[in-house]
Amino acid sequence: LVTFDKTPITNQEEYIPLSLTAKNMKTVFLIRHGKASLDGSDRERGLTDEGIEQANQITEILEKTEPKIGKIYSSPLKRAILTIEPLSKKLGIDIKIIENLKEKITGDLSGKDLNEEKRKMWTDFDAQLPSGESSNQAISRALDALELIKTELDENGSAAVQCHGTLIGLIIHHFKPSFGFDDWKSMTMPDIFKITFENENATVDHIGCDTIETFKIGDK
Repeated sequence: LVTFDKTPITNQEEYIPLSLTAKNMKTVFLIRHGKASLDGSDRERGLTDEGIEQANQITEILEKTEPKIGKIYSSPLKRAILTIEPLSKKLGIDIKIIENLKEKITGDLSGKDLNEEKRKMWTDFDAQLPSGESSNQAISRALDALELIKTELDENGSAAVQCHGTLIGLIIHHFKPSFGFDDWKSMTMPDIFKITFENENATVDHIGCDTIETFKIGDK
């Protein structure tokens, strides 16, 4: 079963900083989806055969994590949902779709160099292409999503949060400012990061997918 969160996407100027004042521990596992197909619209692109296998392998990793996962959230993009569905079925936990977990919108690249624009988004967080969004805008809505997830988690609870490489990288940068372009480029597909919220602190750990044959966009 998949349910949808109807919370509207907020603009950067409406952003209220993420509160980390809870006096208990809450854990979020950020999951980058498996290898995606290039066929179809960005919202409807699914997974390749390799990506489908990676989704099953991710399930084997996540069902063994501590603390045990009690809730599952996902981006509305098809490749994300398909990646987390095997875990949902294995654990018997419904997937809640949150629009704000979708990938950062790049925008119109006409006449632009993709690699140059990707690098720029890590140096100028307000840079924005036509029909796209800035890094700060993407971070703002991602933090709104995390705040919602935190409010729904029980004390010492844990959630699997299925989303996308660029958005995950920007979330990590928010909590760990040293994370930049080179770190983002070295992320694999799929990949797993763990954020532990405790009192006023947020700790980021790279779980990775060592047992999976991963794909790295930076190698292309």
